[in-house]
Amino acid sequence: MDTTPAVDRQDWIVINTHPHREALALANLTRQQFKVYCPMIWKRIRHARKTHDAKRPLFPGYVFVTYASAVKRWRPIWSTYGIRAVVQSGDSPSLLNGRFIEALQARETDGIIHKPETPFKLGQQISVESGPFAGLVGTILETRENERHVVLMDWLKSSVKVQIQQTTMRAISPPAE
Repeated sequence: MDTTPAVDRQDWIVINTHPHREALALANLTRQQFKVYCPMIWKRIRHARKTHDAKRPLFPGYVFVTYASAVKRWRPIWSTYGIRAVVQSGDSPSLLNGRFIEALQARETDGIIHKPETPFKLGQQISVESGPFAGLVGTILETRENERHVVLMDWLKSSVKVQIQQTTMRAISPPAE
């Protein structure tokens, strides 16, 4: 009885790159005629009191190669500059379902995957549902990465800015216009 999983020609092989070498790996794999993909997002970079947005990989350290383009020659990937390893299950490469990559590509605009809109807006009144600030009301001042918000609250007779996880908040008023 054959226990090998059925392979769809639309599946992708997961490739581990050396740190910060995704672009080098993509260039070298493309030159070797592999069909590759590295989903990118905008990431806010803070350095020396300056902030800017830069394109960064959604999955740092990983790129994807179509199974169809690598089916007969996936071993040369190992010696490609920028590649650390092929993610494997036993002696064969691990495969990622093609529908996952298609879903990522559907969210892309100009080569960048955009995060879904947050349900909260600047100036909106919120109530904290859980955590140490449960029951307190505040106003959203800033939205940060990882679904965190800076909220201004009246606490102990003074105004304080706190960072709160989005999942612990509930909107109590529409956003300020």
